[in-house]
Amino acid sequence: SNYSTTEIQRMGLSLQINRYDKIIAERTKSVMYMNERLSQNSAIIPQPLGTDDIKPTYHLYMIQLDPEKAGGDIQILKQKLDIRGVTNIPHFGPLYRFDILRSIGDYNEEEIAASCPVCEDAFNYRFTHLPIYGLLQDQLDYMADMILESVSEMQRGI
Repeated sequence: SNYSTTEIQRMGLSLQINRYDKIIAERTKSVMYMNERLSQNSAIIPQPLGTDDIKPTYHLYMIQLDPEKAGGDIQILKQKLDIRGVTNIPHFGPLYRFDILRSIGDYNEEEIAASCPVCEDAFNYRFTHLPIYGLLQDQLDYMADMILESVSEMQRGI
């Protein structure tokens, strides 16, 4: 295969690279805001902010729950957010759960799942991702409000 870019693609990529620092700064600001807002409820585990050696790009906001403190798991929260119009993007999951891998080979998915209990727990009960980049402040406010409201409902058994 030939993976060379065209001149037009190169121009677009160059423009994006020139905006990289600004994009990362905006994303970081949004993630820090969400972490601050969501820290109001101890059932919500804040998104890691990275280190000197690990510099996230924050293309999504990772929301993670402690199911015991939340009074329910991430599946319940996702349903509540859907009702409120808050998009969540659960696309980081165990590879053996994706249709493309099911089509490639014949394997026992449940047997593999049983051998990966931490992965299964995280994916099914603890986390999902939310869009973060390009949102206006009122959109971030709404998203944070709806997450806090939803988790509060879960804690009250609603």
